[in-house]
Amino acid sequence: MLAVLVGCGKTEKKRRTLGYKGEAGVNPFLAAQRFLRNDGWEVDSQHGVGYLTEEISTLFIPPSSIHTEGRAKRLMQWVSEGGHLVIMLDAGELSGDDFVKNPSSWSWLDMETSHPGLDYLSSELEVELVEWEHQRTDASIDPESLDLDEWEVMEEKDRVLLGSEKSEIMLEGAPMAICHWSEQGVQYSELMEAEFGSGEESGDEKHRYLSETYLHGRVTWMTDARPIRNRYIAYADHAQFLHELCALSRPGMIVFASGGGDGLFDLIWRYYPLAVVTFLLAVVFWLWLHLPRFGPVQGLPEGGMREYLSLMRGMGRFFWKYKRDDVMLSAMRSAVSRNLSMQPGASQEGIFEQLAEKSGISEEEVIEAMTRENVHEPGVMVRITRNLQKMMQHLTNNKQR
Repeated sequence: MLAVLVGCGKTEKKRRTLGYKGEAGVNPFLAAQRFLRNDGWEVDSQHGVGYLTEEISTLFIPPSSIHTEGRAKRLMQWVSEGGHLVIMLDAGELSGDDFVKNPSSWSWLDMETSHPGLDYLSSELEVELVEWEHQRTDASIDPESLDLDEWEVMEEKDRVLLGSEKSEIMLEGAPMAICHWSEQGVQYSELMEAEFGSGEESGDEKHRYLSETYLHGRVTWMTDARPIRNRYIAYADHAQFLHELCALSRPGMIVFASGGGDGLFDLIWRYYPLAVVTFLLAVVFWLWLHLPRFGPVQGLPEGGMREYLSLMRGMGRFFWKYKRDDVMLSAMRSAVSRNLSMQPGASQEGIFEQLAEKSGISEEEVIEAMTRENVHEPGVMVRITRNLQKMMQHLTNNKQR
């Protein structure tokens, strides 16, 4: 991206790298996944650990998905049955920005605090996570000496690996160069047959990358996952390293897991699917019973008239069902008040006394008929309606006289 700066009559263009957009902007391992698919592998991505089945051969996972000892035991059970677990200690999360002068660490791991899941794994696999300051391999250019503009004008191929340390690892093929920025290491006493490490010399106990066997499966420690992220996979021997690493696994699907644990609903669905289905069916049945059902619209025959009494009865049942007594009584009360105001000598004072005198019912019944709200008892509704009808009848008769 070119930024145009205008000031004092001068225009200056500067380049600023924004990084990837679209799917590659939210998935830093998209290039690795597509590379493996083109190589003939079946690749998928998921949130957290998810389901661990025999169909999965390799699982790439960040430390934030192994935050409990129970989850670590579940992973090791899967590994013991033939799975290949790849732990991305640093830069394994989906977050982060690779397109900066000094890529920051996105590691969830803090060496000074306890992590039950990783502690269990390291104990079970007889490894120790240690701090190990990385040594910049390319001494010609120090990225710290460059300002932002100098870094931006460099070609991508010249700046992408600035400040990295180069380690060498040999799996089952030729030695491969891996560039990384890791500040951590994995200490392992002795490499056995079919185990591989990135120690500088045979017998080194500290490794940037370590792949060890566990019963029928394998666990690989990547102290820095940047070599397989979108921006870096095309450089050095990173793509070849990813290919040979997956080739150590049994046939099956390769899964990239994002950070974080499984949600509550995921756990319930995994262990109690029948309970979830039963609950959903119960909710649907309850809604079917309680939601209003108006039915199809009844057509009227041409030229016909609906019976007025039937219409009123239907409206009354509808309003009574939904407890709308205010709608049923307000019209009658308004009619009584309107007719009373038209009576000779009527006034607004002592309205209840006037209604009681003219209709021949008690004042208490008049007050109830004209003011009571929230009428939900059928007997009370009948009494109020009857009294309102009496008042209307007497007022109408007096008006006609």
